[in-house]
Amino acid sequence: MMKERQQQFLDVVCAEIKAKKTHPEIRQELASHLEDLICEKEADGVSREEAIAWAIEQMGSPQTLGKELHLIHKPHVPWGLFGVVALLSAISLIGMSSVDVGYSDIVKGSFLDNAFRRQAINILIGIVLMFGLYFIDFRKLKSFSWVLYGTSIAGILSSIFWGITINGVNYGPRIFLILPDMTSYRPYVLIVALAGILVNRKESAKKKTWRSGLFNISILLAPALLLISLNSLPELVVYLISSLVLYVWITRDWIKSVVLLGFFVIVGLMFIFNSDYLMVRIISAINPSLDPDGYGYIYQVMREVISSAGWWGHGFGAVEQKLPYVYSDMLPVYLIHCFGWAGALLLLAVISWFFIKLLSTIRAIRETYGQALVLGLAFLLAIRLTYGLAILSGGMMLTSIPFPFLSYGSHVWFEYAAIGLLMGIYRRKDIGGVQDNTVLS
Repeated sequence: MMKERQQQFLDVVCAEIKAKKTHPEIRQELASHLEDLICEKEADGVSREEAIAWAIEQMGSPQTLGKELHLIHKPHVPWGLFGVVALLSAISLIGMSSVDVGYSDIVKGSFLDNAFRRQAINILIGIVLMFGLYFIDFRKLKSFSWVLYGTSIAGILSSIFWGITINGVNYGPRIFLILPDMTSYRPYVLIVALAGILVNRKESAKKKTWRSGLFNISILLAPALLLISLNSLPELVVYLISSLVLYVWITRDWIKSVVLLGFFVIVGLMFIFNSDYLMVRIISAINPSLDPDGYGYIYQVMREVISSAGWWGHGFGAVEQKLPYVYSDMLPVYLIHCFGWAGALLLLAVISWFFIKLLSTIRAIRETYGQALVLGLAFLLAIRLTYGLAILSGGMMLTSIPFPFLSYGSHVWFEYAAIGLLMGIYRRKDIGGVQDNTVLS
């Protein structure tokens, strides 16, 4: 009978908590606390029945307790990230709409025609993927880590043998008449796969051995070697930086990490210094006047466009004939041309807010696998956004890396998907099993 009173108390408490996955853990914790109180009272010579009644009374109203626990364990909606993604989407669509208005007569009937509608479709697909990953339990991905890794490797191989190259960018094979930007797909899936593989291996390893360390490094380097074969250098650099950060965070193997970093830097510098093409492009970006009619031309145009924009720009739909690819690579520059330095400061503020929200998300997660996923994906997005901002300086070499969320293209599918996964992890940070207080060590 007394046992039933305890169960009834726990039932009433849990009835107020909407996150049902937390119920077993909460019941166990409260039952343990009740038992401690009962034993404490029994030690004073009180009967078991009286001790149980006293312990339940000390716990307070079960409805009130349940409501308080609900506030602690309810799903947390990351409104800040939702807000910043909505702002970036709006900026992208405003830019595309301005392109449509300004260049309608010039590009009518071409690929650039109706850029707003095309980008709106890309963003809509991205939002569907974002909400799909937002509502799934991210922990289920952990068991599919090797599948995701193998899928990524297969994707790189398919691009090597059957990929379609446009303007020097290998988009991979066409799928059902759609040409998704596979260069954007690969790093995100590889980082998700590596997070699960490395965390699984760390949790299952009884002790560190040189063989296990070598195997971890080979897992990290295998995609890099294939990306070299694909001649996808920007993607290779982004992947290596992100994967190395993830490797250091999970393994805490600082010696191997420093050796790897040194190896990457030395090989990268040797490659750059032995490539006349890359050296000329880098020097032209730093000092466009050395090759004003060649590689330096576009950098001079960018600097002229930005410097002539003034505080308020030339207005919505303004045309700049010298500026190419206004819908993709040059969209941020075109936005400054239209909306001036004030618009640039607004864009900088939005992206700074985005960085702050990414950092707060990383700090909020305590579950090991979730923490690794958030770190890897956040760092991947941060690198791309930082590079996009650096382009606006007019001194950064242009590559095939698109500006996240803004530039036209299907790359936004995977950026929205990554954000959806990040927000889904944050949403579950206090729901049963995800509030693990252990931190990678």
